[in-house]
Amino acid sequence: MTTFLQTESYVYHLQKDLYIPGNILFSDRYAMETTDGYSTSLIAGSATQNGYAQGVGSHARFSFIPSFLQLSTNQVIIADQYNHCLRYLNRNSNQTDQYAGNCTHEGNQNGVNALLNKPKSLINDLNNPGHVLISEQGGIIKTMNTTNRNVSYFGNVGHEVYSFIQENKTGNLFMTVLHAVGVFSYQTKTFTMISGSTNSGFQDGPFSEVRFDGPISLSFLNNRTLLVSDLHNHRLRVLDLVTNTSSSICSGEEGHKDGNFSTCTLYRPVGLLTLTDTVYVGSNQRIRRIEGKLGLLTFIAE
Repeated sequence: MTTFLQTESYVYHLQKDLYIPGNILFSDRYAMETTDGYSTSLIAGSATQNGYAQGVGSHARFSFIPSFLQLSTNQVIIADQYNHCLRYLNRNSNQTDQYAGNCTHEGNQNGVNALLNKPKSLINDLNNPGHVLISEQGGIIKTMNTTNRNVSYFGNVGHEVYSFIQENKTGNLFMTVLHAVGVFSYQTKTFTMISGSTNSGFQDGPFSEVRFDGPISLSFLNNRTLLVSDLHNHRLRVLDLVTNTSSSICSGEEGHKDGNFSTCTLYRPVGLLTLTDTVYVGSNQRIRRIEGKLGLLTFIAE
């Protein structure tokens, strides 16, 4: 593991930048930024100042960005969690606008004039093109038509959801909840906890014995292996979905030390991005990078 970039704050979410090929697009707590690993450009907001304001570039203000989604090369929708809305970002002008929900007004109302309650995770729905899935406070999942921005109810997980990703084959949602990882069935809308529990701790091994302390982001390494950022354990957890066992990357000591999987240190890892043969890890004031094969595992293709 090596250091890719130093940042101002927490890197909570990362994606391959569709607007600037070769760059990484990321949220730096209250800001949207892009980097090639050598220099960083502010797109909108401020990494250190939160609030609410529409505007161009640094004139915009957000109140925490846990997730965002690129609809096209120049269109981004952003989950503005504590402003209770989705924001629109035009990459051509760096102008921000309201997209869905009524910013600064919390609520639970569906339709084209929806009210949202602390939107957190935001992904394209692979089973329903033209729609996105949104997780909200209290474990509520909503679906939104991106053509008319109509928001409707999708399901209730029954636990607070921090992040989710969708499996290609089934459409099921793998998600982090409490101190656990679980699966929400796309068809039956039921939740099954697969690893961890409601109690925090640290333990690798069989899923029934595994303990997390603040699991946040998830990324598929291949169709049988899931990578999870474990915030307060300062580790990455590797979940083998065939053997139902967990192992760890990094020592668990707080820090930014580069090195192999047993000696490296992380400081509160959050965001994850897997690109072919490289994993990027967003953490406190760093983006870290793992290159090449992850042990004997093969990274999933883009």
